[in-house]
Amino acid sequence: MSRTNVKKPSDGKRVLAFLRPYLKWVGADSFVIALSQVCADLIPALAMTWLVDSILPDTGNSELLWGLAILLLVAAVLDLGFMIIDEYFCHYVAKGVTIQQKLRLFRHLQVLPFSFYHRNQSGELLARVSDDPDTLHNFLAWEGSSLMASVQGVVIYSAVLAWIDPLLMVTSLVLGVIFYYGSNLVGARTRAASANARKEASRYLERLRESVTGIHLSRVLGVAETEIETVAEIRKSFIRESHRELKARMQSYVVIGSFNGVAIGAVYAISAWLIWDKKLTQGEMLAAATLVGVAANQLQRMLRHWLSVRRTGPALDRSEILLSEAVSPAETVKGLTFKEVKGDLVLDGVAFGYPGKSDRVIQDLSFAVSRGEAVALVGPSGSGKSTVVDLLLRLYELDAGQIFLDGQPLSALDARWLRKQVAVVSQDVQLRNGTLADNLRLGNVQASDEVLLQAIQDSGLQEFYDSLPNGLNSPVGERGNLLSGGQKQRLSLARALVADAPILVLDEASSALDPITEVLVNEAITKRRRKQTVLVIAHRLSTVLTADRIVVLEHGCVVEQGTHEQLLQQDGVYARLFKREADIGENLAV
Repeated sequence: MSRTNVKKPSDGKRVLAFLRPYLKWVGADSFVIALSQVCADLIPALAMTWLVDSILPDTGNSELLWGLAILLLVAAVLDLGFMIIDEYFCHYVAKGVTIQQKLRLFRHLQVLPFSFYHRNQSGELLARVSDDPDTLHNFLAWEGSSLMASVQGVVIYSAVLAWIDPLLMVTSLVLGVIFYYGSNLVGARTRAASANARKEASRYLERLRESVTGIHLSRVLGVAETEIETVAEIRKSFIRESHRELKARMQSYVVIGSFNGVAIGAVYAISAWLIWDKKLTQGEMLAAATLVGVAANQLQRMLRHWLSVRRTGPALDRSEILLSEAVSPAETVKGLTFKEVKGDLVLDGVAFGYPGKSDRVIQDLSFAVSRGEAVALVGPSGSGKSTVVDLLLRLYELDAGQIFLDGQPLSALDARWLRKQVAVVSQDVQLRNGTLADNLRLGNVQASDEVLLQAIQDSGLQEFYDSLPNGLNSPVGERGNLLSGGQKQRLSLARALVADAPILVLDEASSALDPITEVLVNEAITKRRRKQTVLVIAHRLSTVLTADRIVVLEHGCVVEQGTHEQLLQQDGVYARLFKREADIGENLAV
């Protein structure tokens, strides 16, 4: 059944659903709030009746007057204590709910298909995982308690009004219902305006992220002013939608605010009539007027906070849309694992096309790689070389054919376990803001310092490492911005060597290396080939000359296989590519 056919719960029910794990805390807070209501409003209101009807007429009874004063003082002190307890309970529940929701959204992101991230912007996802739950937190922490207090206040004060005279209670409730439906009508406009404001906020956050992370590019191109204008324009759009939301909220407050005057006027009129009819004492009238005023304020607050519930609706909608995204079976279904992996790979009739695209990147791909063998994949751009790595890691599922690891199809293996068996060094190096040791241990948290130092030497980082004052504890900066391009790539290679996985994939791993360092790195990899399967993907053909076998791809198919010398003799695709690269090198040298 599609989501459009499913009746969505109301905003209020969805907020209440988040509180179910904290029912004991909410119940305790409700009791504390009720006691606070009694001390803050009910006792002073009833004290007015005692003062006017019993104490003031008996001018000689000062003991009752002092007793009433002490009662009011004690009630005020107790109310302060109850307020502090309520504040603690409220924020405890709000933080717990928000953390759980953020973790729930983050966990869901981890099991979504890899193609999902191609269809969605990172700024939008950050807003859904962080900002949207914060909207719920702000309501629960700052307004949830007041909403509960308002509801309880209306109930308590209505009960006391019924005790004084049922007609007063009925009048206040009828007016409350009328104003509730009136505020609900304008509340729908507030909800729609809030949804548009959140959409613009996400767009602003995404553009801001792009500008900050791409500051180097914008300065190199000299487009800093254009960046400022673009961000400012999006900001204007966000402010415009925020103003519309504020206007809708103000309209709602006008409707809600008018309730107080109408309710108090009606109760005063009825109270005067009851006094004239001798059904109400003056003290009871004052108490009733006080309680109606308090109840009217509470109802105002309740309706105002109810609008806040409606404003959380768009944030909850966005979270639910994200959570409704279908998960990837590779990320959620447990599969087979081996105690020992040899590293024999076989691709048999593999076909694959990226989701949403009609043409297949890989048509009918078949080749094998044995343990201890280094096989290079080469071919023109778009021939499917890097796609093979994504399929090997089960980031995508095959359209046809099979990939086998040690005789078992990858589709039957546990994807997370499988990825630990493959160490990848890519051209697009991903580093985290931490120390050198932190980044090296990402694939093997148990690695000793000796293993890290050996990987640094094998990857050609020794000279760089010797220049660091803090050694392995030296920071690499955000996304490795304290390192050069070549240092980042060598660090990525060192990280793969530390992982010591049965399969090593080098996807354009030497594109940022100088020729001397490239030779040193190739020698280090050659030493490890006895116990690893090495798959090399390269555009620069000089990096694959030492491979045991070269597999040439074109249009997603294998068109040639062999050693460098054999392929040159065939005078086919590889020879053409190699000759073109040699000609370019000669022209550059000239």
